[in-house]
Amino acid sequence: MSGFLLVISTTGFARLAYGVLMPFMQADLNMNYTQAGLLATTISLGFLAISPVAGVLALKFGMKKVIMAGGFLVTGSFILLSFSNSFYLYTLIMFFCGAGSAFVFSPIMSLLVIQFQKEKGLVLGVLLSGVGSGMLLSGLMTTYLIQYFPVWEWRAIWIIFAIISIIVTFLSWIVLKEPGNRASNKDDRNLRVAHVYKNQKIVRVGIIYFLVGVAYLIPILFQTSFMIHSGISEKVAGSLFSISGLFTIIGGPIWGMVSDKVGRKKSLLVALAFCVMGGIIPVVNDHIISFIASAILFGFSIGGLMVLVQAMAAERSLPYLVPAVLGFVTIFFATGQLLGPFLAGAIIEQLGGVREAYVFAVFIFVTALIITSFVSEKEKVVLEP
Repeated sequence: MSGFLLVISTTGFARLAYGVLMPFMQADLNMNYTQAGLLATTISLGFLAISPVAGVLALKFGMKKVIMAGGFLVTGSFILLSFSNSFYLYTLIMFFCGAGSAFVFSPIMSLLVIQFQKEKGLVLGVLLSGVGSGMLLSGLMTTYLIQYFPVWEWRAIWIIFAIISIIVTFLSWIVLKEPGNRASNKDDRNLRVAHVYKNQKIVRVGIIYFLVGVAYLIPILFQTSFMIHSGISEKVAGSLFSISGLFTIIGGPIWGMVSDKVGRKKSLLVALAFCVMGGIIPVVNDHIISFIASAILFGFSIGGLMVLVQAMAAERSLPYLVPAVLGFVTIFFATGQLLGPFLAGAIIEQLGGVREAYVFAVFIFVTALIITSFVSEKEKVVLEP
């Protein structure tokens, strides 16, 4: 439960809630779409810069210490976001917000995957359902609570995030236990970590994760704006953002359980196909029903993408190297997150609408689907002791 709550606060709030808060921040801070996209990109830059470091530090100092550091850093970032008025300062704060998220993301996944070896998919699914929970809660709070703060408005939401985050971090400090390290000695550990970075099977999984990172944030960040510009009210758009988050919560555990039974590859191919459909539907017809269908497909599928790719990567690693492996493939994921929002913002500015950004996301999902089709289900641990 503490791991689930950590994912809510350090991924759902820290990295994804900006999507639903973005229109309010744009209006208040007079940002254009390129600047708004840049802030999202900066979050991903912080996540990218720290992800490989987080995996190595988790092996050296312990996963729990690294996780706690990330939780406190995210909390501090939320507090600063609620008080700043400078776009440049926001850019710096967003970097630290992404960095704190990285300190938590891979280590918490690794800690629990190591403890539940036979149910990797289910465990990752439950943990990553915290992403959707964060989307759901942020959508609800923004839609229904912001009206009670006429002066602070969106800033009050960041303060609420900070309060939740600090409570969850202290709870995790009490509950989480450090697993044993199976590395025989320091030299062996360093040799194995180096081998992780050279293994082509793990790199291929990383490339798929990169493409997922590029594409999945586009509907999350720009869905609300797409709907508003299509004539749908802000309240309905915010509610639909929450519905998408609800399906992400449901999707994670379901995809995890299914993949434990039928395999990661088959499950990932279907999830990517759903994402392609979710992107095409509102492009063809921007009616409210199309957005509902898209939100459900994206929410349910995105809830599984990270679960399936991380489980696929973890299966190709010895247990004690899972933090390094997940940290390594997360570099690819974070690089995609870094590029995706910025490219989407630029596409919107240059080509005239969010519709074109959705087309770009569909193209990336199709590419990921093609590469996934070449992955072998028979690949298991490729780092032999």
